[in-house]
Amino acid sequence: MEAARARLDALERYTDDPPVAARLTLRHAAAHTKFARYLADASVLFDGRLLAAHAGGRTPVEAADAAAERLRRQLRRTVDADVALRNEPRVIRAALEDLARDRERLPQVRLKPPEEREIVHRRTYAGQPESTLTAIADMLDLDEEFHLFKHVFTGEDVVVHRRDDGAIGLLHPPGSALADENDVVVPEPSRYSGPLTLDQARAEMDFLNHRFLYFQDAGDGRGKVLYLRHDGDYGLVEPQ
Repeated sequence: MEAARARLDALERYTDDPPVAARLTLRHAAAHTKFARYLADASVLFDGRLLAAHAGGRTPVEAADAAAERLRRQLRRTVDADVALRNEPRVIRAALEDLARDRERLPQVRLKPPEEREIVHRRTYAGQPESTLTAIADMLDLDEEFHLFKHVFTGEDVVVHRRDDGAIGLLHPPGSALADENDVVVPEPSRYSGPLTLDQARAEMDFLNHRFLYFQDAGDGRGKVLYLRHDGDYGLVEPQ
């Protein structure tokens, strides 16, 4: 653990303004592979931005070291690029390729019977409206699989996410003007033509067993995401 902590402390060598509030959490993976028996979550604050990384390893030290290494790469990307460059397609593609190499080290989701899954609520990390490219950059900085945000141009709650083919998808309501946005993303309308209740969304997840489900909530009209957590429960990401 001292080695992993030293790797976090060493992040300050990459910038004149050292990161603060470094955190490292280790846990045994509920469902694991031979390459990822342990999970590590690491985060730092840099220039008012939260950078986060998740990684798996065969031992606690290996998992912690892998998470710290991913944080180092994110920090270098942030330091080497100003805000405009951070949002450039070529920078985003390079970051995606970097993260793709780490995916196989993460354990699979622990499977629970649908009736045993609880719903854990949390707010999106996006505190204000964002453009598509800014949302993608935030998703990469936070090491997320998907990022729920309010789009600055349409005011809709939409989602950027990492697709299985390595591209970035943009999930939006049916009929949205964002269907024409195809610079870096693959626009994808919601599979549902109308709003769903949370019970209906859960029933869909119980049946389809997707990684996550994007829907418009029939109660308040906001876009939300129900997803399968690594502990086997459901997470519900809601707008700020």
